[in-house]
Amino acid sequence: MKIISVINNFSSSGSEPRWYIKADTTLLRNNDAFYLPGNMGRIVAEPQIVVRISRLAKCIDERFASRCCDAAHVAVNFTAEDMLDSLRAEGLPWEAAVGFDHSTAISNDTVGIDCLAGGARFFVDGTEQLRLDPGQMRFSIDHIISRLSHAMTLRIGDLILLGAPARFDAAVGANYRLSMGGGTLLDFDIK
Repeated sequence: MKIISVINNFSSSGSEPRWYIKADTTLLRNNDAFYLPGNMGRIVAEPQIVVRISRLAKCIDERFASRCCDAAHVAVNFTAEDMLDSLRAEGLPWEAAVGFDHSTAISNDTVGIDCLAGGARFFVDGTEQLRLDPGQMRFSIDHIISRLSHAMTLRIGDLILLGAPARFDAAVGANYRLSMGGGTLLDFDIK
């Protein structure tokens, strides 16, 4: 399984989707707590909508891309921001800052793709902080799937994180909750 994170869907950077790939060891499931790593500096949280690939996709035309995903998750993608800045400045790969174990908290439950139109809501300690609206994305889901499928074969179960319009400093003691499709899909604590 690949975890593909789109990084410029809510920014003006680049004329096509840009992404990086994370290992499956980055997944944090079952609403388990996220433990802030003590040696990585500032950690930021990016709430995201995720689509799951449901069929093999290789060089898929954009008009057929909607047939390639069957469900949506929600996730919070964690990044070691200070480390990332240092790696970028040195021209080094980002994996240490974005691909550490359990840096992708993802919902076990899914909703149908038809629920995407309503977006998702992100809460910190019970207060809504952000609405994730797919209508505000620069690149449509179909465009992203098509472009990715031309770069690599997408397989059943691959996950595509669609990007984040905002980031939040992760702090010990906070509770993060994401809802979509009328229900809470992800609810976990920062420790």
